[in-house]
Amino acid sequence: MEPKKNNFKWKISDILGFEVFNQNGNRLGVLSDIILTGSNDVWVVKYYNEEVLIPALKNIVKEVNIARKKIFIVLPKEYEDIYGQVKSADNILEYNGYYIYED
Repeated sequence: MEPKKNNFKWKISDILGFEVFNQNGNRLGVLSDIILTGSNDVWVVKYYNEEVLIPALKNIVKEVNIARKKIFIVLPKEYEDIYGQVKSADNILEYNGYYIYED
């Protein structure tokens, strides 16, 4: 499956391991898996041993930056009800075998 965003195409394997940031600029973790569903994909973002499930929808995923290996999302307010306060992973440099390098 090749989603299309900003006139670029990518494969799932191309974006696994990308850092994921929310609308406040907090690093939420790393895209570790993608669950294929009938209506839309669900992205699994991991930090430490926790994970956040993010629906891959246009109103949530704002940018997939292939060159910088970063994904920018806007989390719906309801996420705090589900996950509580979303934790920032800003000080973590390794997530489940994925290494994060600063620019």
